[in-house]
Amino acid sequence: MKRYKLYSLMLCLAGVLASCDSFLTTPPLDQIVDDQWWKTEDQVKMMVNNCYKYTYGTDEVALMDCITDNAKHRDGKWAEIGNGTFTTQSSIVKDKYKYGNIANLNYTLEGLEKSKEFISEAAYKSMRAQVRFIRAFNYADMLFFFGDIPLITKTLTVEESRATSRQPKAEVLDFVVKELQAVLTDIENEDKNEAGRVNKHTVNAFLARVFLRENDYVNVLKYTTPIIESNQYELYSDYEGFFRPQADAKNKESIFERQYSYPLSVHVLNRNLSTASSVYGGWSRVLPLQELVDDYECIEGHSYDKCEELNCPNHAKRLAEDTETKRAEYLYRDPRLASTIIYPYWEWKVDGITTSVYGVDDPLSQEYVKKETHMTGFLITKWVDLLGTFPLRTQGNKSMTILRYGDVLLMHAEALIETNENLQGAVDILNQIRTRAKMPANVKVMVQGELRKVLRHERRIETAFEGLRYFDIIRWKIGTNVRNGDVYGARLKAISEDMDHKFIEKRFWTDNMYLFPIPQEARDRNPNLTQNTGW
Repeated sequence: MKRYKLYSLMLCLAGVLASCDSFLTTPPLDQIVDDQWWKTEDQVKMMVNNCYKYTYGTDEVALMDCITDNAKHRDGKWAEIGNGTFTTQSSIVKDKYKYGNIANLNYTLEGLEKSKEFISEAAYKSMRAQVRFIRAFNYADMLFFFGDIPLITKTLTVEESRATSRQPKAEVLDFVVKELQAVLTDIENEDKNEAGRVNKHTVNAFLARVFLRENDYVNVLKYTTPIIESNQYELYSDYEGFFRPQADAKNKESIFERQYSYPLSVHVLNRNLSTASSVYGGWSRVLPLQELVDDYECIEGHSYDKCEELNCPNHAKRLAEDTETKRAEYLYRDPRLASTIIYPYWEWKVDGITTSVYGVDDPLSQEYVKKETHMTGFLITKWVDLLGTFPLRTQGNKSMTILRYGDVLLMHAEALIETNENLQGAVDILNQIRTRAKMPANVKVMVQGELRKVLRHERRIETAFEGLRYFDIIRWKIGTNVRNGDVYGARLKAISEDMDHKFIEKRFWTDNMYLFPIPQEARDRNPNLTQNTGW
C-alpha cells in the first residue's frame, strides 16, 4: 500500500491557523498578506495538508477509552469525565467543542476559492473535497457530543461569532450527510489506497459511522457494502502486529489514519502508555479496568468465568502454573488480551528476549503499587513500538488508525443483526474477525437478541483503545449499566493476599450525561447559546 505522508509544512504560517477567539472566530488574517497567498498549487497543498491535523490524534484514539468502562486515566481532565464529576468548565468538554477547527477549515475553503485561477480544476476539486470531509468530520463529532450546535460555514468576525445560536441536531446532521455525499461525488474516481488521504472508501466508511451513531442501520449497510465489495481491503494477518509501527504502509486493513513521520510529525504515545521499567521510562497514564479484562474469553471460546463450570482443561492448567511471578489467570485467554493489555508480570519481549517485566506486585520494581498507588494493575501495549529505543519515547511515529476494515466489517455485521434480515451474514463476519484473532470460529446463528450480545462483546474486545467504546456506550444507551458504581483493578498480592480486586473509584452516571454540556466559556462569550438539559 502506498503511504501518503501528511507533513506539517506550515510552521512559518502557524499564526494563521491559531484562532483569536476560542470557539467561533475567524483566524487572525492580519498575520499574513492574504492577497499574496493562494496563488500556487504548493501553497494550497500546504494549507490543505495542514487541515488533516483536525482529524483524530493520539488522544481521540488511544486515550478515549479512559472515559468508558474500559479504563481510567491517571490525570484529572480525563478522569473526571470517566467518573462522572465533569462540569461545563471541564477541559475535555471544551476540547470537544471544536469551533476553532471549524474556523480554520472555513478559512481554508474560502482560500481555495481564491486559488481557482491558479491551480488545475482537478486539483481544486480534490482538495476542496478533502477539506469539506474534514469539516463534516468535526461537525459529526460535535453533534454526537453536544446535540444541537451552531452551524457555521464561513469565517466570522468576533462580533458575528457571538451572535450565533444553536441549530437543531437534525438540521446539522442533514448538512453533514449532504456534505459527505457531495464529497463522495467529487472524488468518486479517486480510489487510491492511500490511508492518510481522503478517498471514496474513507467517505463511505465515515458515512457508515455517522449513520451507526444514529442507529440508522439501513444506511450503515448502504455505505459499508461498497467498501466490502471493492476487494481493496482485508484483515491484516496479525492482530497485534497491525497496531505496531512496523505494519504501517504494509497492510490493507487501514482505510484512514492520522499519519506521523519522524522528525516532522511525532507523538509521545510510547511514553504515555508504557511501563516505567521499559526502555521508554513510561508514564503509565492509561489504566485499564478489571471488568474489561474479565470480558476476554478463554482461548477455547467461552467466557473465562465459566472455565471451572465447563471442566475446561485450561482451568487446571492455570491453577498448576500460577506462581508469585506468573499470574496464570491471564494465560490461555483470547490472544487479543496480551496484544492489548499489560497485566501483572507481563513480559516485554523483543525477539523472544525479555527486556522488562511489569512489576506492579514486585517491591523491587519501579511500578510497585505501594509506591505508585494510582495503578490499577493493568497498562496498555496496543499502539506501543516494542522495538523502539529510548529516544523514541517522545518521537513516536505509529499512525493512528481512524477507520479500518475490521471496524467496517463489525459495523456491517451489527446492521445485519439489527435489521434482522441476514443473521448468517453477521455470523460469518464475526467468525472472520475471531479467526484473525486466533479464536475459535464458534459463533452460530441464534435469536437476534443473543447475537446482538455476541456482536457487542466482539466489538468491545476487537476495538479496545481505538476510541470507539464511548460512542458505543452512548448510542446503545447503556451508560447507567456500565458507567455507574464501583470500578476495580487487578488482584494485587502486594496489597493483600485475600484481595479479590483493587478498588479504584466510585463512578456516577445520570442520563443528562448522554450529551456533554455546552462549555461555559462559550456561553459567557455568546449569551444566545442555550444549555443542554440537566446542566
